[in-house]
Amino acid sequence: MATREEKQLEMATEVMLQRVNEMKMSLTSLLLKLDHDHQNVTFPDFLDAFSVISGQMNTLMRLLRSDKVPILKALTVLPLSLSQDPDQALVSTTEGRLPCFNHEVVPDYLRTKPVPEAESKHSAVELRANVVNQDAVLKQMNAMNKMASHVLDLINTARDDWEAAERGGPPPTYSQADTQDLAVALSTGRAFKVIPPQVMARQAAVPNSAAAPALPKGPGPIKTNIKTKKR
Repeated sequence: MATREEKQLEMATEVMLQRVNEMKMSLTSLLLKLDHDHQNVTFPDFLDAFSVISGQMNTLMRLLRSDKVPILKALTVLPLSLSQDPDQALVSTTEGRLPCFNHEVVPDYLRTKPVPEAESKHSAVELRANVVNQDAVLKQMNAMNKMASHVLDLINTARDDWEAAERGGPPPTYSQADTQDLAVALSTGRAFKVIPPQVMARQAAVPNSAAAPALPKGPGPIKTNIKTKKR
């Protein structure tokens, strides 16, 4: 008869399996779009799909940290049997990825630590990150924060200007000051050029013939001489 801990583990395993299947379906849908319909996939669509997958991953992690789920680190998974013969139940469960559970695949599927090569690379990266000068890191962080704040200020200023322009309507296509100056000039003559009386008198004294430009002379009359032919 199953104990309370075993029943609790079985229920938690079913819930985790459901969450993993949901995340697998989301990943499969995204991969199919990228493989067969990548021309129509926009960056916002990709971000939406990625946010769904990220949310499903966070839900799974919260489930693993829940008090209703036993601590999986305290459990040990051992193979009940190893065989080189194909197992149809295993093929169906793994969707054709694993035909049999033999000595070759057990170290990979039941591994609790990364492979030695990956673990050594991870340790090297952590060691290199720990030896970085903290002052240089702080300077880079401050420079990045300052640049990000400056870009944010530019965006906010542009947004405020755009919203103010939207509220105020389209910009005017005329100048009120120029319109007033033109109206005053037409009604009172202000800003027009005043001709002195001496200049006006001098222009009036000039004869029209002298003031008019000389026209070019046309060609003279053409003389013709018609002779009668004797019969």
